[in-house]
Amino acid sequence: MAELLTFLKDVIATQQFFQVAVGGCTMWLIGWMVTRGRSDKETLPPPAPATIVDVPQPFMQGPIGLLDIIREQRDMDRRRTEDSQHIRECVRIIREESKKQTEILQEIAEDQRVEHRLNSERERRHS
Repeated sequence: MAELLTFLKDVIATQQFFQVAVGGCTMWLIGWMVTRGRSDKETLPPPAPATIVDVPQPFMQGPIGLLDIIREQRDMDRRRTEDSQHIRECVRIIREESKKQTEILQEIAEDQRVEHRLNSERERRHS
């Protein structure tokens, strides 16, 4: 058993055996997949001939159908523009509100600094 472990350690150290084994398995798998693909392809029914169903849908509807599609696209573009304008307005309002809140917080912080300074001076006077 010890000789087998020593042999395996030597094989692992050189890695040549693993390279050959992995290469062989890969080649076997590729060969199997190619032959399997060929046999699957041979069993498929022949493709159907091109029919009127293969024509893209907008061209089947004629000019009226295309005009309807263009109108729908225009309506979607208009709604998208309105939505983006609404989003811009919301972002502007949020920005202004955050500036107001920041100013309020800065005023509070300044008031606390002034009050802290006054309390410190009072404590020094009384000590």
